[in-house]
Amino acid sequence: MTITERLRTLSGELPPEAQSELLDFAEFLLQKKALRPAAGIRLRELQGGLENSATFAGSPMAIQEQLRREWD
Repeated sequence: MTITERLRTLSGELPPEAQSELLDFAEFLLQKKALRPAAGIRLRELQGGLENSATFAGSPMAIQEQLRREWD
């Protein structure tokens, strides 16, 4: 039995909630693969890009405090 066949069999045996989680995970893996930088790109070339982001505007301490409040 191939991996694909085994996944089909197992996913069919899962309850709908678990099937939904499996689908989310599979989509996450595909997205993660798509976002992976191509070989040969240096980390330094990827830095920056968030300096104009509304989410990360302000002082680093204020951003940390806001994130802590969100997770409490």
